[in-house]
Amino acid sequence: MPYAEAGAFGRELELWLAQIERELLPKDPAAALELAEAFIQSDGLFLERTDDSNGAIGAALGAGCVLWLKAAARCEAPPDQWPDRLLRLARDDGYGAREDLLLHANLLLDEAAMRQLVARFEVELRGVLAAARDRQDSRLPVEVFTVSEPLTLLSRALRDPDVQVRAVQMYSPEPNPLQKAEFARAYLDCGRAEVALDWLQGSWGPHEGERQSLLAQSLERLGRLGEAASIRRQIFKRSLSVTDLHHWLEDLAVPEQPAAVAQARKLALEHPDPADAALLLLDIREDAAAEAALVSGVQRLDGGAYYTLPELARTLEERSLMKGATAVYRALLTDLLARAHAKAYPYGAQYWMRLAAIAAAQPDLWPLEPHATFVETVRAAHARKARFWQCVKEAEMRGAGDE
Repeated sequence: MPYAEAGAFGRELELWLAQIERELLPKDPAAALELAEAFIQSDGLFLERTDDSNGAIGAALGAGCVLWLKAAARCEAPPDQWPDRLLRLARDDGYGAREDLLLHANLLLDEAAMRQLVARFEVELRGVLAAARDRQDSRLPVEVFTVSEPLTLLSRALRDPDVQVRAVQMYSPEPNPLQKAEFARAYLDCGRAEVALDWLQGSWGPHEGERQSLLAQSLERLGRLGEAASIRRQIFKRSLSVTDLHHWLEDLAVPEQPAAVAQARKLALEHPDPADAALLLLDIREDAAAEAALVSGVQRLDGGAYYTLPELARTLEERSLMKGATAVYRALLTDLLARAHAKAYPYGAQYWMRLAAIAAAQPDLWPLEPHATFVETVRAAHARKARFWQCVKEAEMRGAGDE
């Protein structure tokens, strides 16, 4: 099954599973369990015949695992049979699609049963490490990670990060920054910010930004807002992102916020990237300064930033900042045509139409070149891009039909 069809198929599978949970599970849990188990065991059939790049089939299989747990919990069977049965199904996972069985094991097993599973995996992990030492392996065997991953999943189900920490420290006594970050996030998720702090000490080198972000979160959870604000300020000064500004402001007392906004404005005006500067200035309602940054820095606009520029252009239009919107749409269109990105030509036609609509209102575009001059330049430089001009023609016809 091709990628284009996999998403819809995955959603259909989830709807089918939801129907089983809604209609069959209350009446016949054993039948629902049988269907869910057959579905899970068909994971290879689905994944080997489908391009699941968007993860839709994997998500459906995860939903099937959760359904299996819910159905098992409703079945009239001795509770002590479920740990082994769950483990057999989870271990027979050749595609990494059954993690939800252990991640949500608490839907079926009580704490004592889950901790028994933890103990079994820990014994197995120690055995794998001992065998590797006996062989004098210079590298950790793959089996280490095969066994430690279930321990991480069970730690989530138990809401006990200590399980994950013990597992990792068995093979990595001095955890690296990435492992420490996982520990800190796990403790934060479980409301144990004071323990998260223990893993956030010292510098993390290239990962220092992540450490500071987690450190600020931990301090916020502990009510230490003054310390958190100081860190948030450092993070914002490095990124100048709107999100980081908001995090900083949230940690400040109301009387302190105007000074922080003034500092943000100053940093934005000094920033070399006009788009980033404009986004920040728009957020603090410095509209004129945002437009001026775009116009003065038009030559530095990265038209390839298609994740942010289209939304920026729309915001500028909504605020009647037509000169700034024109600069952004032109950067997007110029970059797209220069790269001859044919798949994106329909978007290019949209930019072309927006530029024409703005020009029709005859705004003052100075010091940008007049719209007619820009159009003439584009037509001369890209006259042979027939696919693009066809997209423009189709867009113009749709526009005429809407009038």
